Amino acid sequence: MGTKIILLKKAASFYCLLTLLLFSNKSDAQIIYTDIADATPNATYSLDLNNDTIVDFIFQFGGTSGTIGLFCYPQNNNAYSGNLDNGNYLAWALDASNSICDSLSTWYDANNPGTMGLGTSIGYWPAATDKHLALKLIVGANTYYGWARFDVFATSSSFTIKDYAYESSPNACIQSGQSILAVNEHSNNNHFSIFPNPFISATTIETTYDLKNASLTVYNAYGQALKQVNNILGQTVVLSRDNLTSGLYIIRLTEENKIIAEEKLIIID
Repeated sequence: MGTKIILLKKAASFYCLLTLLLFSNKSDAQIIYTDIADATPNATYSLDLNNDTIVDFIFQFGGTSGTIGLFCYPQNNNAYSGNLDNGNYLAWALDASNSICDSLSTWYDANNPGTMGLGTSIGYWPAATDKHLALKLIVGANTYYGWARFDVFATSSSFTIKDYAYESSPNACIQSGQSILAVNEHSNNNHFSIFPNPFISATTIETTYDLKNASLTVYNAYGQALKQVNNILGQTVVLSRDNLTSGLYIIRLTEENKIIAEEKLIIID
């Protein structure tokens, strides 16, 4: 009898902790999203990622021998993510929902400006549409991660920057395309609910937004996508547990690369 009581107390403490995590204030980890009027500069665009009036990155046209290129110049100790290829530091062009953290590939600072595109064949950005550049922001002793979304002309002779965001908690990861409060270009009045939560075998997600070919992705605590439900229509989706173990997860509802909502989810045995 004593052993049962101890086990019950331990289980109660565990689920109490999970409940606190589930309903904790989201302001502890807030994404600061800035939606700008799409900008297509003639030569240079200065990006202030955290909107503190200090330029963090400069995007500029350049090149030689008649070949136009687009380059990323980190300011101060800031950096972009990419790789070194044949002597060129190439900035990655990421799709939506890629995790941006310290572990993402390699990071290059002002000592190695990044080539986004050079002509039609060098770099990952020529002819890119709605791709994301992974950014690292250094403010004092703190490191922040963010992204900026671009379209780049096929010849690298023109580009459009559309929006950008960063995670305001130091060292916290962000997903490319992830926006403030996990709502992107949809009304903040959209209702999003999960019941039951916690759940054992299945749960139902409902939203007042009329979904059209949406996707629901389940992530673990490390930001790894473990399960996805595609082609969601209407306002309701049923999520089955399948092979997921008990624990804390994040679910994200997206449509046309726009994040509609995300929430914490608990699975129990």
